[in-house]
Amino acid sequence: MTSFDTLEKSTEDSRPIELYEIVLGSSTFFFTSAEDEITVGANTFIPEPIARGQIGKGADQPSRNLLITMPSSNAFASQYVTIPPGQKATVNIFRLQRDEVPAFNTQLLLFKGVVQSVVFPNDGHSADVAIRSIETALNQNIPRFTFMSMCNHILYDEACGALDTDFDFIDVATSISGDTITITGLGASGIDFVGGYCRPSGTNDFRMVVEQSGDVLTLLLPFAADPTGGQIQAFAGCDHTLLGDCALVFDQVANYGGYPFVPSRNIFATGL
Repeated sequence: MTSFDTLEKSTEDSRPIELYEIVLGSSTFFFTSAEDEITVGANTFIPEPIARGQIGKGADQPSRNLLITMPSSNAFASQYVTIPPGQKATVNIFRLQRDEVPAFNTQLLLFKGVVQSVVFPNDGHSADVAIRSIETALNQNIPRFTFMSMCNHILYDEACGALDTDFDFIDVATSISGDTITITGLGASGIDFVGGYCRPSGTNDFRMVVEQSGDVLTLLLPFAADPTGGQIQAFAGCDHTLLGDCALVFDQVANYGGYPFVPSRNIFATGL
């Protein structure tokens, strides 16, 4: 039996392998720095020429950001070639020892982070993936509530209380043109989708709705893949006002997360 720690300390016997697990919505990508496929549990990691920067450690590395480079044809990187996906991607990097016995019994987590951007230098032949470490992403002083009249809650989260499946509409996307999409029967549903979002059924690739005209929705960004002919699930939007959609559409006044009676006049700017 050869332990992971013994191999890590050896200058001659150490043969490290790195595994990259990337989760984007409902899809998970598995890559490895090894020259052959590596199977760990039920997952098979595919060989891919991936280079990464140095992973900082300790208090002198407050940012803990990482840049990894891979071919632009990579199954994950290619998702960002045209329109970025509607979800954040998370990256886990593990270190293994090839000769550990039992095989791959130890997987050391080297880095965990959230993808911030993907750019394509070298005339698009490679992809630079900028990743922000999970502890840095969470280590921010952001006020949970802002003192404002509009609701602070995110629509359909636990604090909001509204169930998205109670305010959705599903039908076929008959056509798409740029950032507009036409969904059969949408206008007759009686639901206002502005400020809401839609997605192809069975996926988590969301797009925010910025305008509606009958059956036609204008999206903040178009879908990367043409959803024409497939079913689209659209969810109602909210104006985040107490006496507006909160009361009239969602009936969630008791959960309202704003301060509706904040004076509209700023006495510090205008005087008493």
